[in-house]
Amino acid sequence: MNTRDEVVNSILDFLQSDKRSLLLTGTHQYEKHRLIMHVLKEYISERSKVLFRANYMQNIGSFFDEHYEVYKTGIGYELGIHTLYFDSIKNTSWNNTGMEYDFAILYPLDNVVKSKQRIEILNDLFETRNINKLFLVSWTDDLSYDYSELKDYYDQHTVFDELEENLS
Repeated sequence: MNTRDEVVNSILDFLQSDKRSLLLTGTHQYEKHRLIMHVLKEYISERSKVLFRANYMQNIGSFFDEHYEVYKTGIGYELGIHTLYFDSIKNTSWNNTGMEYDFAILYPLDNVVKSKQRIEILNDLFETRNINKLFLVSWTDDLSYDYSELKDYYDQHTVFDELEENLS
C-alpha cells in the first residue's frame, strides 16, 4: 500500500536516516510536493532553509493554488518556522539562490527527465550546492519515463498512489 500515512512515515524515516535523497513518484499528481512541505512544516522543529526548484518560476503559484501569486528567486517566504526559497530548472534563476539549504524539493521531476540539461540541473543540486536532504518529486508517472536513469541521484524511492489513498 502507498497511502498518505505510509508515505508520511517513509518521508520521516528518510529524514531520520543517513540517506541524502528520496524519489517520490506515484499517481497523486498534485499532492506529492505538498505532502513533503507539510511534513517539513509539521515535523521538523528546528528552523531550516528549503529550496523549491520548479520547472518554471511562473508555475510556482499554481503548485500551491495561488495562481496569481508571483514568486521570485532570492526572496525567503515563510513555511511555518522555515524559510522557503524558489528557483527553476533554468540555470539563469540560480544566480539569486543561496548555496546552502537543509532541504530541497525538485518538482516536477518530469521536466528534468525530459531535459537535455538533466545532468546540469541535478549536479547543481547534488554537487554545487550544499543541501542536506533532497526530494525528487514527479508530477505524472508517464510510462515512458525511466527513473532508473536517475538511480545515482536517489537513495530511497517512495510511491504515493491516488487510487490506494482513495481505497483506504
